[in-house]
Amino acid sequence: MMQKIDKTDTLRKILDKQHFTVDYFQREYRWGRKQIEQMIDDFAGAFEESYDPEAHNSLRDVMNYTFYYMGCIICTVGDVKQIIDGQQRLTSLTLLLIYLDHLQKQTIPEEDASRRVPIQDMVYSVQFGTRSFNIDVEDRVDCMNALLKGDRNFEADNESSRNLIERYRDIEEYFPDELKGDALPFFINWLIEKVLLLEIDTGEDEAHTIFLTMNDRGLSLNSAEMMKAYIIQQMDESDRDEANRQWQSNINSIKEAYDSDTSGMVKTQDVDFISTWLRAKYAKTMREKEKGSKDKDYELLGDGFHTWVRDNAHKGMGLVTKEDFKEFVSTDMTQVTELYLRMKEYGEKLTEGFEEVFYNADRNLTYQTMLVIAAVKPDDSKDDVDRKIRMTAKFVDDFATTRILNFKRPNWSTNKSLLFHVMQGIRNADCKTIGMVYVRTLRRMDVSLEGITRFGLNQFSRGYMLHILARFTSYVNEQMGNKSHFDEYVDRENGGNTFDIEHILPDVYEDYKDSFDSEQDFEETRNGIGNLIILTRDKNRSYQDMNYAEKVSRYAGDNILAQSLNDNAYHNNPKFQPVVDKYGLHSFPKFTKESIAERAESYLNMANDIWNPEAIKNLAGGWSDEDEQELFKNEKHQEFTVTYSDRSWPDAVKYGFLSASLNGRGHTIYNVQKDDVVYCYIGGFGFVGIGECVSSAALMKEFTVDVDGETVPVADAPWIDEDAKLKLDPDREAFIGVKWKKFVPDASDAYWEKGMKALPVVAYTPNDKMTYNKVRKHFGYTEE
Repeated sequence: MMQKIDKTDTLRKILDKQHFTVDYFQREYRWGRKQIEQMIDDFAGAFEESYDPEAHNSLRDVMNYTFYYMGCIICTVGDVKQIIDGQQRLTSLTLLLIYLDHLQKQTIPEEDASRRVPIQDMVYSVQFGTRSFNIDVEDRVDCMNALLKGDRNFEADNESSRNLIERYRDIEEYFPDELKGDALPFFINWLIEKVLLLEIDTGEDEAHTIFLTMNDRGLSLNSAEMMKAYIIQQMDESDRDEANRQWQSNINSIKEAYDSDTSGMVKTQDVDFISTWLRAKYAKTMREKEKGSKDKDYELLGDGFHTWVRDNAHKGMGLVTKEDFKEFVSTDMTQVTELYLRMKEYGEKLTEGFEEVFYNADRNLTYQTMLVIAAVKPDDSKDDVDRKIRMTAKFVDDFATTRILNFKRPNWSTNKSLLFHVMQGIRNADCKTIGMVYVRTLRRMDVSLEGITRFGLNQFSRGYMLHILARFTSYVNEQMGNKSHFDEYVDRENGGNTFDIEHILPDVYEDYKDSFDSEQDFEETRNGIGNLIILTRDKNRSYQDMNYAEKVSRYAGDNILAQSLNDNAYHNNPKFQPVVDKYGLHSFPKFTKESIAERAESYLNMANDIWNPEAIKNLAGGWSDEDEQELFKNEKHQEFTVTYSDRSWPDAVKYGFLSASLNGRGHTIYNVQKDDVVYCYIGGFGFVGIGECVSSAALMKEFTVDVDGETVPVADAPWIDEDAKLKLDPDREAFIGVKWKKFVPDASDAYWEKGMKALPVVAYTPNDKMTYNKVRKHFGYTEE
């Protein structure tokens, strides 16, 4: 347990009612996303070492928590102190404090306001009615005021302010969910009373001398350089010069590819690169999120990885002989360098075949690179490397988008336990194994693409909505054989006419109130995805409160999803017709609440094709149910409710199957895997049977059943209800095989009682297992 370091001060004492300014020669705030994520990770880890949610009920418990030392700051003496070194940290801490104060107000109700921790005095003070920020930099004042007010529409006019807004949004996205509930007051108290800084106060001339000395790049070696010295020292002397040249060539190519600082002071891309590489290939353990947890492989392979390498080179990395160390640099490092640079290139430029890498980079999903490095083996062919990149990027895209559409964070920190498990499963594996790990992970997510029908614009989704709408627009472009234009849609740095989110229904309740229950219903529905498209900024602003009937005619000159609201889009447009038929798009003379729901349903139909995990299976070359069963034989099966409505139940019993149409919401039937238990529900009746999945989803034209000892396509088998069979589309109806354990022959004998739950989804696992318990008891079903 870390004790207080002599002469250090708490964050509260450093910032509370103090006044700082920043020296002119280092005024720009330049911390990046990486530094924010690292700071929050470090804080969360240190806090979780002490916090015990089961035992700690009083904030007085925080007095006994461990301290966290954050380094020193150098200031001039005086009533207003000039920060010579440390403004990057103090500014970032101020952003965190603003966020935490907003979070308190959102999560702790007014009647419990006494539980909120007073921290505003650490951000600003008020004298004679005028607010003065404790870190007072003139060209940041407007930006800081906007952050305090929660003004999402503020547009920064200088570099520091733009970066402040971006880093604040990083904090919003990255701050762990587990610290937002009951833990929040404990965390805030720990932050302000247990995070320590050493403040060095001195004269201005002396302060500058200390600053220059501390930031002289030649004074100390970073982890990458210390690791290099150790690795090369282990080689045969005759190989060291060449290995040193190879190492430096790799590192230089990495540094040259990154033209901006990553630490706010000096380039640390060599450290970032090697940390990513080592974590991908060698981390076998990760710190648990509980009291007393210690750093494990993953954490120790952060910025200080050189120590871990020295301790684990033999057993943990397999570097035993001098030749092993030589190969580590000449082969392993060189291949990983090429991968790292390829991922950077694809992330910056929309590249055919590797589009998902660009999509992920647009949302800062940097862990895709770590997963690619984990998957690729030194002896992989070029084709296998390409496939692994594409499969991995597709997995990250599907995973992140599904979470976003359900208002869940897609970042590494929130999902690191799951993603770390995935990384271990794909490490140095073949394409088929990697594909099975990815697809199974996606099929077993606790949320689905169905969430899009409830997805809309709010504080969380604002940073993702343009991306999502651009994906749909570019997808339709591609389906019509046209250029994607996705990179143009999301380009926020374009000096010309960038794209914005357009509300189809303007914000004029009085004009549309007949379609809505209340003004609140209007506001909530209006922000739904079915009411949103993208337009160029000039058109978005010129339309503003223009009524729908007037502006729908103007949409005819915009992108295809805007045009699709107008009847003219459906005339003499043969390339568009297949898209219309497949996804149910149509024009709207009037736009109502029902219209918004219909558009959301069309977006769902598109989403099921855009983010379909079957594409990963195809890239991997496919596999059988038996292959998957063997790989995951030690994993526990899942339970699914499968809704089976408007279809023949007697034939499902006779031949052992369930099915769903992929034209609607049926893609979730792919979530059910072999050996999973299914509870069959028929709408309007109830639960009719319990069975075991014996084959995962296949299209009707590929699905077979047993007829008198012969294997026959289900479409050719004699059905009890032939009319029901003829209504199914062989190209769009997906079947799973089911061995029925308990069932009723007639749906009218289904089981249902008050308090049970069913959702309008084809296949899902409910959070509340009470319904399953009742169904099992009713049918007398016991797992074998």
